Amino acid sequence: MKFLTQKTLNRFIYRPLLKRKLNKVGRNFKLGYFSEINNPQFFSFGDYFYSGPFASFSTNKNNLIEIGDCVIFGPKCSIYGGNHDFSFEGFIFHNVNIEHMKGIIKIENGVWVGANTTMLSGTEIGEGSVIGAMSLVNKKIPPFVVAGGVPVKIIKPRFSTADQISNTLKVTNSKYTLKEILEIHKKHGIEYS
Repeated sequence: MKFLTQKTLNRFIYRPLLKRKLNKVGRNFKLGYFSEINNPQFFSFGDYFYSGPFASFSTNKNNLIEIGDCVIFGPKCSIYGGNHDFSFEGFIFHNVNIEHMKGIIKIENGVWVGANTTMLSGTEIGEGSVIGAMSLVNKKIPPFVVAGGVPVKIIKPRFSTADQISNTLKVTNSKYTLKEILEIHKKHGIEYS
């Protein structure tokens, strides 16, 4: 009964109220039950966003969050924007100035993020990439790769041929060209025959 009540509250009360506070929210926004977004005014979501239950998203005015279209998060995923100035003379707790750390967390279209993944400032996940469960993401991940681990690293390309990438770029109306993807992948040591 408690589960049904929480699910109902999320769908009919929390989610509609949250949508009004978000900087941008696209069509078909689904945030899993028992989830929370702190400072929603600094979050932008594209169309068709889905998150499993128990998500925890938080950021501040200096670390905007941009999430593209058709993005899927597994359960218990976290986003934490912001950081601390380690050179502050005194206890970091007393440093109330957050102007030192500016950045963005960006997740492009078609990304799938596995369960229990944490994303920190500096995260950029390229279009169509898959992030394995229980990963820690704090850097740039190129488009159309499978990545995972603590800290995250590229495991393999998502596709085995350039033709598969080309077809995917067409059917998804990608912002990338095949040439751009092949150049990006080459910089990461990924080549196709």
